[in-house]
This record gives sequence, structure tokens and C-alpha cells, in this order.
Amino acid sequence: MQNKSPLGLAISLSLLVMSTTPALAAGDVAASGNATDLDRIEVRPQLESQTRAVDLKRSSDAIEDAVSSDSLGVYPDKNVAESLQRLPGVSVTRDQGEGRFVVVRGLDANLNSVSVDGIAIGTPEDSSRAAPLDVIPSDSTERLRVVKSPTPDMPGDAIGGAILVESASAFDRDGRSLRGKIEGSHQQLSGHTSPKAAFNYSEVFADTFGVALGVNYQNRKFESDNSEVEYDEVDGLAEGELFPISLQHRKYEIERKRVGANLNFDWRPSEGNSYYLRTLYSQFDDAETRQRTIFNFGDGEITALGDRRYQVDELPADAIQKRMRYRTKKENTFAASLGGENRLTNAVVDYKVGYTRTEERVNDEMEARFEYNGDDLGATVDQNSGIPRYTLTDASWMDNGNYDFDRVVLSPKRVDDEERSAQINVRFDGDHSSYKFGLLGRWRDRDVNIDENELRVGPDIALSDWTTSTPDHRGGSLGQGMSSDAMRRYWSQFGSQYSARPQDVGANAMTSLEEDYTASEDIFASYAMGTWDIGSLRVIGGVRVENTQVKSTGNSIDVASNGRSYTVTPISADKSYTNVLPGLHLRYDAGSDWVLRAAANKTVSRPSFGDAAPRIGYNRGDEEVRLGNPDLDPYESKNLDLSMERYIGSTGIVSLGLFHKSIDGYIVNTVSNDDPAYPDFEVTRVINGDKAKVFGAEFNWQQQLSFLPAGWDGLLVGASGTWLDTDFNPGLADREGDDFTLPRASKHVYSAHVGYEKAGFSTRLAAVYRSEYLDTLGDSRAFDIYVAPNTQLDFSLDYKITSNVSVYFEAQNLLDKPLELYQGVRSRTLQNEEYGRTYALGLKVQL
Repeated sequence: MQNKSPLGLAISLSLLVMSTTPALAAGDVAASGNATDLDRIEVRPQLESQTRAVDLKRSSDAIEDAVSSDSLGVYPDKNVAESLQRLPGVSVTRDQGEGRFVVVRGLDANLNSVSVDGIAIGTPEDSSRAAPLDVIPSDSTERLRVVKSPTPDMPGDAIGGAILVESASAFDRDGRSLRGKIEGSHQQLSGHTSPKAAFNYSEVFADTFGVALGVNYQNRKFESDNSEVEYDEVDGLAEGELFPISLQHRKYEIERKRVGANLNFDWRPSEGNSYYLRTLYSQFDDAETRQRTIFNFGDGEITALGDRRYQVDELPADAIQKRMRYRTKKENTFAASLGGENRLTNAVVDYKVGYTRTEERVNDEMEARFEYNGDDLGATVDQNSGIPRYTLTDASWMDNGNYDFDRVVLSPKRVDDEERSAQINVRFDGDHSSYKFGLLGRWRDRDVNIDENELRVGPDIALSDWTTSTPDHRGGSLGQGMSSDAMRRYWSQFGSQYSARPQDVGANAMTSLEEDYTASEDIFASYAMGTWDIGSLRVIGGVRVENTQVKSTGNSIDVASNGRSYTVTPISADKSYTNVLPGLHLRYDAGSDWVLRAAANKTVSRPSFGDAAPRIGYNRGDEEVRLGNPDLDPYESKNLDLSMERYIGSTGIVSLGLFHKSIDGYIVNTVSNDDPAYPDFEVTRVINGDKAKVFGAEFNWQQQLSFLPAGWDGLLVGASGTWLDTDFNPGLADREGDDFTLPRASKHVYSAHVGYEKAGFSTRLAAVYRSEYLDTLGDSRAFDIYVAPNTQLDFSLDYKITSNVSVYFEAQNLLDKPLELYQGVRSRTLQNEEYGRTYALGLKVQL
């Protein structure tokens, strides 16, 4: 028998089921005197999840999309961010191959709001407002909603969208529910098999009191192969010709642990009165070892050979460097909300108090750097492939014994983000109308401390003492490997003997103090909203007013020209502003399962804390000044939305939406050399730029093909597409004639899936494609950085052995696609990071 991979066996099995089940269903089974009727086992996780999501969308007054668990709290996808990318208009940015930040309608994740059970959560990011969603395990959640056009009773900080994460209530289940699963996942690149487990319990007592508890754990060991290139103009080459002045290979070895828990209580003592407590905790620990070898080809004498090939002569030994970095990053998020709802004689009152805390700790980050100490080398470099190919005249650079110690860099970091909130809403219901009023207060505090110190004075380190076997790397050789365990043992014993050079004192102070800040942000919001039902038309109109008060502190650091001294002055800033956010929403039930929607509203997004922190980094030696900008105004967006939805039974939908956003004060980073306050200095600062515009269309179709003949009626299909046209002016004086798309906005995002569920089988093949997008603006088009197009293809198969036990198989990144960035043109690859495929096999039990 021919051997097959796990994926091949799984696909073959699923195809066999799809091909034989209809025949079995349509045909008659021969009967005999000893025939026994067997119980029919049904498994429909995809269909149940789809039905719940369609119900949420259909009943919503806002323009939104949703992902829901099935009746047992299971998602078709297992990562919160990656579950959301299945929705129209939603894509993700990835960290080490895993979805991390959610991009809604092509807008930066910094412009989204994220809440857990109605309570806004913070972010462990030191500068951005973007909240990572890979830190929240999907097993801790029940529903994921993306509101693209919020109504006036919702917080207005949602230019991209409002991402609502909801955990489970015991009343979401039918009686007592016990379920658990165990899983082993195997990463192709590392060869490691990693465990995952989850347990959930819920029960309703006396029809009035409910408890829902969930815990989950994952410990994943994996690797990635990264190659990065830096391009620039060099002497002796044609004008405009860019040469790969630096190329490096990086090997990542990662152990990523996730722990999640949620405990929810619900009390419904009587009709119209309910109370609840929601708690969710997640912990994300990331232990990362990074080895890298750097080839600085730009330090040699470069000669063009034609056909994008080059000769490099007199390459100095120290142009080749090896570096070993280790760090453990610990992030945790805690969210708790306590509230209730009471139906009074003439009104309904609901209220809530909340608390969230998000932390990041990186206490042990260190990188040891070494330089090659051999003779000068020669090399040939070929740019006819994505990552340039190269050949060196001497292989002695691969031997760790030929390297001298350069420096150790220590980079600890601490981020604390804490918010308290309180809100109350009152609704008065009439026969065909209702009026709603509410107040919200949010009190947020952030403290960021980022340190970096370069220590070059101390005993020499023999890199050969840390040598391990040469690591496998798809992009090229790194030479002999380096042991991070040996590095840490050495540092724990001898680290106290290292110090900074006198000329590095100022630079160390700059990197240790410039990005430190504290900030408090108080938001007070009120709104008034009316809802009127006029036949099949629902009209929602109102206005929301949000006042923001910010107080922040930072540092002004002035480093002397010789780098040996510096001065530090604490600085502080206050800012207050008010945003008036009107909104009008129309929903028309046109009959025959048609729903038409329209919305016109105004939303806001506040500047990133790091951008608005008052800070000045004054480097006289390099003639550079970096400035924070506490005078930044928030982004303000005027939004228009139209959508048509056709519901197909209880599980299907076809929808088409059009939207337009006009964003004032889009914040951009600028570099200038003619600032009158800093003559002869290059000044970097963030400012409110000109208007940004976004026009887009969204299409979505998903359906169970129940009209097909028996057996084939278990097919489920779906497809969605988003098309964007964006434009903005970054205000760069040197590029006034250029047109720009909005950073991180893909013009096209498509997703599609085909699934099959019948008897005890459920299988699914799903793909997500996003086109290229602009990531970073350079001095000219040749230096703009883009993220290349990407397609993610995943497969899953679930088989129910008994009514209580099922096994499943999953395969991710089947196309083995890397993360790729390029500079200027697609042929000039800037970064290529590969992760390989991942397979998982698991067992689920439900009682």
C-alpha cells in the first residue's frame, strides 16, 4: 500500500465519506432476520455555528458581522483573530505565522476598539492602541462580533470597527454541559509535537442561577526561518540602482504557552430582572531564541557584472556578524464586569461596572553580538531571486571560533494598562418607538518603561564555548549554531563584570529614557437615541458626545556631541477635547427574507499613547531630534454605509455592502530638515496629516446546499470578497506629487470555504487571500515597503465516534506560504519568513 501523509489520509477519508454517504442514504440496506436498527449520530458544528452567526446579523440594528460557536461552544477555527478573518472586510496581521491583530475594512488595527463582555480592554503594545487578539484563547469565548457602523448607544472609538468578544453564559447552554478536549499539534519546521487541552462546564440551577466555567492550556514549540535584506544606492553603480548592502538569516525557536480561564455567574430571580458577573483571564508566555548571521556586503567594493549580478571585493572581516538573542515575553489580560438589568413600570434600566488590566513583562531580553576576525573576503551577489544569493571566497566565517566579542545589549520592558469603567442606560418603550439615554465613564492609566543598554567593556567571550550544531534554515546557512542556554548560564555568572564605554553613556540614556511615559485618559460620554418602527422600516437616530481628558509625562533627553554626557528633564502635558458623534441608521425588512440597511454616522479614534507622549530625544552627535506630539488631535471619520441582505432559510445569506469613510487628521510620521526650532537637525515627529478616504464594497455568500439530493445536501459553501479604493496625503514635502494608498489596506481580501456534514462527519477546506498592502513609507517609491500577497489554506475533519466522543484532524498553512515583504518592487524581497505546515490531532468529549 502506498504511504500517505497525515493530510493525504485525512483528505482521502473525507472524500470517501462524501462519495459514499449519498449512496448509502439513497439506497436500501438489505434486511435480514438478525438486522438491528442503529442510533443515528449527527454532528453539525459548522451548520450550528453558521446558523447562530446569521441570526446575530439578521437581528442586529447595526451593520455588523459575527462568528459564533456551535451549541457546544466550539469554533471552526481555534484562534480568535483567525476566526474573525473569515468575515467579509476583515483580515489579520500575523506574528510568527499566527493571527495577532485584526484589520477591519483595510484600516490599521490601531483604529479598532476591542471589548470583552462590553468592557474595553487595553493593549500590551508600548505605543500603539491596537489590542492583540492572539492572547485570548477562542475556547474562552462564545461569540465574536465586528460592528462596522456603531449606533449612538455604543462607544464611538471605532473608525475601523468595534470588535466585541463575548464569553459564555450558562443560559447559552441547555441544562448541564460538560465538555473537554485534548490535542497534539505537530509543526513541520521544528518537528515538535505540542499539547493543548480545554475543559468547560456550565449548569443552570432552579432555572434562575447559572454558572459557566472554562479553562484551557496550550504549550506550542515551533520554529521559523527568516531572511531579511536592506537595499540602498552605492558608489559606482548606475543612478537609481539599488544593491543589497546587508543580508541576514534569522532562526527563531519559540515556546509559546497560552492559559485561559473564564468564570461567569448569572442570576435571574424573576421575569425582567437579571444580574451577572463576567470574568476572563488569559496569559501568554513567549520564550524566544533568535540566532542570526549578518553579511554587510555594502562595506566592500562593489562592481556590477550585469544581469543583476555583482562582485564584492575587500569585504572587511567585521562586515560579517553573528548575534544570539533570548527573551521571555509575558502578557496577561484580565477583564471583569458586574451588572444587571431591571424592567420597571415604564422603563428598562441596565448598568455595569468594569475593570480590565493588561500587562507585558520582558525582564530578561539580552543579545550577545560577535564579529568575524578573519581575513578580508570576496563575494559574488546575485539579485535574480527573491532573496539575493551569494557566494563567499572563504568558508571560515562559519566557524564560531573565528569570532570576537563585540557587545551585549540588554532590553527589558514593562507595560501596564489598567481601566475602570461605569455605565448606565435607561430605555423607555412605546408602542412603536423607544427612547434610550446613557452615561459612560472610563478611567484609564498606562505606564510604559522601555530600557536598552549596550555593554562593551568586560571579559572577552569565546563564542566557540556556546557552539551547537548548525541550524537548518531554508534561506541559507547561519554557520555553526549558538546555544542560548549557554549564553544565559554565562551571563548569570559573569554579567556583573560588564559595563558601558564612556562614549556610549549618552546613547544608553537615550534608549532607556526616551520612550518611557505615563498617561491617564479619562473619557466621559453621554448619548440620546430614539428608535421608531414605521411599518417595515426601523429608524434609529441620535447623538453621542464624548469628552476626553489626557494627562501624560515623559522625558526630554539631550545627549552631548561626544556621547559622554546628557541631561534629562521630566516634561508633562495636558489635553482636553470633545467629539460630537451623530448617527442615523435605517433598517427595512422588505419581505421575502430581504433586509436593506443604511447608516450615516461619525466615529473617532484617539492618537496612540506613544505618539502623543511628551518626549524629546536630542542627539547632537547625529544631529537628530525625535519628538512626541501631545497636541495631536484625534482622527475623526464621517461614514456612509449601504447594504442589501437576502437570507436563505435559517443558515444562509447573500449580502452586498458599500461603504465610504472620510477621515480627517490622519496621523502620520514625518521627517524634516528645515524645522526653524531645530536648525541643521533632522526632526522626526508625528502630526495630523490631511484627509484620508476609503471607498469599498463587501460581498458575502454562505449556504447549506440542502436542495441537493439526499446525501449531497450536507454540503456547505461560502465565499466573501472585499474591494477597497483608498487615498491619503501623508504631508511629505519631498513626495507631494506621489499618490498613496492607506497603509496596511489591502485592495482585495477574499475568503472561501467548502464543507460537508453528514452522519458523524464534518469536514471543511477554507482559504483566505489578501492582496499586497503598503506597510511603511520611505523617502521615495523605491524605499516604500510593502507586504506581499498571501493565501492561507486550512483543512479540518471531525468524526463523531459516539454521541459523546469525537476525534478531529486539522491542517494549517497547507500551501506553506511565507510572510514576505518587499521594497519598492516585488522582485526586491526585503523579508521572507517561513513557518511550514502544522497538523493537529485531537479528541473531544461532551457529557
